[in-house]
Amino acid sequence: MPALEPEHIQRLLGPEGQFVQLVMVDRIDSTNQHLLMLADQGAPNGYCLVAQHQVAGRGRQGRSWLSDGDGSLTFSLLWRFQGDASQLAGLPLVVSLAVAQALEHLNVDGLALKWPNDLLRHGRKIAGILVEISDALDGSVGAVIGIGLNVVLEEALSDLLQNPATDLRNAEGQAPARDTVLATILRTLIPHLQQFSKTGFQPFQAQWLALCAHRDRTIRLTLPNRRIEVGECVGLSDNGALLLRQRGEIVRYHAGDVSLRLA
Repeated sequence: MPALEPEHIQRLLGPEGQFVQLVMVDRIDSTNQHLLMLADQGAPNGYCLVAQHQVAGRGRQGRSWLSDGDGSLTFSLLWRFQGDASQLAGLPLVVSLAVAQALEHLNVDGLALKWPNDLLRHGRKIAGILVEISDALDGSVGAVIGIGLNVVLEEALSDLLQNPATDLRNAEGQAPARDTVLATILRTLIPHLQQFSKTGFQPFQAQWLALCAHRDRTIRLTLPNRRIEVGECVGLSDNGALLLRQRGEIVRYHAGDVSLRLA
């Protein structure tokens, strides 16, 4: 696919462009890792680091995010919030919702959200979200929002992935240009972040659940200590915790990996 063009992306952003400082690099290890360093050094709100090629991308819980420079979209956005990190529990969900809604605007079908940070298309992973925190000295907290998206997933990369994945191509094998995808995501994401900073996750709850891949299904949840919990997914709390019905009770979980395989 053609290389990303910063000036074209800036024009496509329209009015939302005033909230973004777009910085493009040809090659980088991890946009999140680099932007965390810049955030600690005082990078401004809206700093958006976009990589033509990312060679050491990161996912949740220390995993790697593999990408193909020409067929992938990898970028990180710094957004600063007042308060502390405890208020940002639902932020990855808001980000995944914004990405899904942006792709729907581009006529991408078959989308679903997998708690807490994955976007699926026809049951296969198409994007991942990684939010990392940089504390400031002025009482604010900086969220580095990393997004990795398969625009065109080549077979060579697909063979390296642990879980089934897919991309944005339609039935005719065509995918939207990466410039358009990036601008559409940012145009959708920025208003979501602005609202989240005022209201938290609750106003997004119903929209997220409408796209939830595992609602009303019996799922396996692997906790950070590797303990397995099984239950029926019945929804989300106001701050984005996963609600499972287990042995007749509703239990909430704030972290873990969801398996959609039937228990």
